Amino acid sequence: MADVLRDMAQAGAAPSPEIECAGAALGSAARLGVGTVVVNRELVANGARSKRHLEIALPDGVSYLPGDYLAVLPPNSAAVVDRVLARFGLAQDTRLVLSGRETLTAGEFLAGHVALAEPATRGGITRLAAAAPAHAGRDDLAALAAREPEAGERRPTVLDLLERHPGCAVDFTEFLGLHAPLVPRRYSISSSPRWNPRRVSLTVAVVRDPSGAFAGSASTFLGDAAPGTRVAVSVAGSGKAFHPPESLMTPMVMACAGTGIAPFRGFLQDRALRALDEGVAPAPSLLFFGCDRPEADFLYRDELAGWAEAGIVDVRPAFSAAPEDGVRYVQERLWRDRTDVMNLLRRDAVFYVCGDGRRMAPAVADTCARIYAEATDATPGEAEEWLTLRLDHGGYRSDAYL
Repeated sequence: MADVLRDMAQAGAAPSPEIECAGAALGSAARLGVGTVVVNRELVANGARSKRHLEIALPDGVSYLPGDYLAVLPPNSAAVVDRVLARFGLAQDTRLVLSGRETLTAGEFLAGHVALAEPATRGGITRLAAAAPAHAGRDDLAALAAREPEAGERRPTVLDLLERHPGCAVDFTEFLGLHAPLVPRRYSISSSPRWNPRRVSLTVAVVRDPSGAFAGSASTFLGDAAPGTRVAVSVAGSGKAFHPPESLMTPMVMACAGTGIAPFRGFLQDRALRALDEGVAPAPSLLFFGCDRPEADFLYRDELAGWAEAGIVDVRPAFSAAPEDGVRYVQERLWRDRTDVMNLLRRDAVFYVCGDGRRMAPAVADTCARIYAEATDATPGEAEEWLTLRLDHGGYRSDAYL
């Protein structure tokens, strides 16, 4: 892992003395292995928000299951690390003595262990205000700490504020104490080990800020990662709840939007390869998939069409920017096709949902309950109880994120 961080840190000036950083410790990077980007390609047409398909070779001895996550640690950009070093007059190879008596160069530690891109906390801003000279800078920082940020506002980092107020009397160890450790970002694996046990694929929506303020975020790092790029990774299990059914004879109903398709691509790839190996026709599966336009961001369209032709899945898309018969969203397509959905639920299908936990996932759950209520003449309360029982017994499985 240290080799990766050394590669990410640029060569610096002459060595500096060691610095005691008693409050600083190695973060998640110390517990991760090294993967290598093998493939990185765009999935959408020009003009649509970038969504990338990546394939990453796993570290030796690491395995995964369909539905698992890949934890990825995005390093801080070299430009941000250089800004910190310049602010405190340090060299890349200045040795830091950490709380566990480990030593690491300043460049390595800043690149892979400190959340430099996170906005400054209210407490951190208050600390900077106390360290500012008794003039307008202190008042400005105190005012910033006191107010609530507006929705969507790009909030400054500790480094941003120190550069705006260079008179703040904060030393390097105090600066480190104003930051949380850098933590990995989890992505649903979009492949099956039956395809390749030594490699995973990811389906990543790339978040870019035209100002460059968020360069170095996980999605930007992955979006820009050329083949050969080494990445700090580990596999995180999703638990029993979010894997495909053990039996090929168990139907599936899957609902997702955008990159929420990731685990379901892995499920379907696994089911297709397993059915081929075992020489059997699997139970029916329905995939309800929301995107903007069929010509822009219908992810994995050709692959899904191949699986549909092979009898692996029946794909039911919903296009929010190009509605068909008034259907714009996944939950609306579910409701329109409710007879097909209920037929599979009566056959003990497992219902899966992956995606936005604020809007899409709750709307899908509500629609599922409505489908049951209409089909069985249940009251709304009885339908909610039915859905709760399915959740409790694994018949309804959700991987929703905020």
